[in-house]
Amino acid sequence: MNNNKRSLDASFSVLRRKAEKKLEADRQNQPDRTPSYHEMKHVIHELEVYKIELEMQQEDLIQSRIETEEDLKRYIELYDFAPLGYFTLSRNGTIKEVNLAGSKILGIERSLLTGDRFGRFIRDEDLPVFNELLERVFSKRDPWFCEVMLLNESCSEHMPKGSLTEKQRDEGSKTIRIEAVLSNDGEECRIVLSDITAQKQLEERVGGVQAEKSESVKGEHHACAEEFDHQLLDKVIHSRIRLAAISYLNVVSRSGFVEIRDKINATDGNLSIHMKLLEAAGYIHCDKEFLERKPQTIYSITQKGRAAFNRYTGIVSELINCRNLDF
Repeated sequence: MNNNKRSLDASFSVLRRKAEKKLEADRQNQPDRTPSYHEMKHVIHELEVYKIELEMQQEDLIQSRIETEEDLKRYIELYDFAPLGYFTLSRNGTIKEVNLAGSKILGIERSLLTGDRFGRFIRDEDLPVFNELLERVFSKRDPWFCEVMLLNESCSEHMPKGSLTEKQRDEGSKTIRIEAVLSNDGEECRIVLSDITAQKQLEERVGGVQAEKSESVKGEHHACAEEFDHQLLDKVIHSRIRLAAISYLNVVSRSGFVEIRDKINATDGNLSIHMKLLEAAGYIHCDKEFLERKPQTIYSITQKGRAAFNRYTGIVSELINCRNLDF
């Protein structure tokens, strides 16, 4: 803070010398006239007040500048030491700014990255994906993202690019996720880089285990698929609203129309139609009662309805068990 104040004092000293020179030049251009005592007293008063005002303004300016510099310092620290890589790219993908995390992901010193093309660090197979991202962000002004693999610099430095096998290029390469957004002036693209190599490797391992498990139960899966017959499903129950209604009645045995409607989130007209279908099949029974002198429609599940519901859920459970053989 002391350094900032000394710098400001030096700036104000230069400004004062310029003001004194201008004042001297103005005096030479004005006619020589001796002011009266009252005029001098008034001028001195105004100058003293003006001096105090300037001093107060100077203090405010100094404080504002110090606060601005502290905010800028905090912003630079947040930018440089962020856990994700931050890049600013031009329209052709030239790197204009990069933070420390970004240079670490690419494995290149930050000072060497400025002015270089970001696409130079991406595998040839993934370069069209990155170019499409830039085109979309700059032309449509839409935020977008992509996932690409970086070149394996350790291999490419010692071997001709065409002589590298796909396995050699992939070994040690990083997979990154790029999230891009256009700057306010539309001339630059801000991108955020995150290293998702470990995540992708875990997904590949899990996928391999699942593939092996799937192969081991492939025969059982086909057997279940061959045995499944959709004709076995009860068409009366096999509807969202009718299934929800009879499921609820299977639990509570007896309930009013309004309560069922609210529980399964249906409309009055829609529920009324489906309840009539269940009643016509003999799965539920309808009674009319009065509660506090108001007519109430009460539904209860029948033995036939409970048996049909249990048979339906049993068939669905067998189908689910066959599906779980894939996992």
